Amino acid sequence: MILVLQLAVAGLATGSVYALIAIGVVLIYKCSGVVNFAQGAYAMVGAYVSYVLLSAGLPPILGVIFSMAVLAALGTLTERLVLRPMLKAQLVAVMMVTLGLLIVSRAACLIIWGPDQIAFPKVFPEGSISAAGIFITYNYIAAGILALVLSLGFLAFYQFTPIGLQQRCAADNTRAALAIGIHVSNQVSLAWAMSAALAGLAGTLLATLNGLSLDLAGIGMIAFPVIVVGGLSSLVGALIAGLLLGVLQSFTDGLLTPALEDFLRAHTSIYSVGALQQVVPYALLVAMLLLRPQGLFGRRGTERV
Repeated sequence: MILVLQLAVAGLATGSVYALIAIGVVLIYKCSGVVNFAQGAYAMVGAYVSYVLLSAGLPPILGVIFSMAVLAALGTLTERLVLRPMLKAQLVAVMMVTLGLLIVSRAACLIIWGPDQIAFPKVFPEGSISAAGIFITYNYIAAGILALVLSLGFLAFYQFTPIGLQQRCAADNTRAALAIGIHVSNQVSLAWAMSAALAGLAGTLLATLNGLSLDLAGIGMIAFPVIVVGGLSSLVGALIAGLLLGVLQSFTDGLLTPALEDFLRAHTSIYSVGALQQVVPYALLVAMLLLRPQGLFGRRGTERV
């Protein structure tokens, strides 16, 4: 029972970071209809920018805030210089451009910082706490709580502030938004800025947990099962599905994989099933597409003829 609780806490910490990335993907999709494959690139670049700032001696809070500001500017530039000229292009072409941005960003980070994993500077205090027999490091506690609080804070901002209202109006009905004086293109730029900043923060948090490497770019791909499970246009769904996926991965790694390997070793010549937890997101994705394509919190599309 203690092991289950410990795995659940660790899974919630990781899942809250997944949710932070997925919320950014959903935000861009709601405003522009584009599925952004470059979200993992923003997470990776944000982690490297934070690494540079923290290594230069900047306090952790300022370093992370400046990193998010840099990523917000990068997201705005991406929308203004790369995607806005493609307004009349086919949606598939725009999505392929975001995939190209991911590849280019990864190559640039490879050239600058190399392929090796880097020890990330300490952001949170070292040590761990024990409660009811559960041991968990301060890193996981702080990263999980920070990601969860910021996710909930962003959802509240999007729901209850004037800027959030303009964002929702621009996302729901572009013509109506233009008719009442909302500058839709500025709202799209703002959505890209906020999405990139959230991804940059998520990348920094993951780097504090697992170290800094180019593999962070792949975290964006985990966001897609999350948003499909939660509902492609649901920010709340992205949050809940991110937490769910984090817990499922944790249980798979800590319970299912050891039990399966013990069974296989006892009855076959197979000794390892590999990183089974990495398969879980995509197995969940396939199951959701088969059983409920609109996601847990999505709605079926309707068309009047």
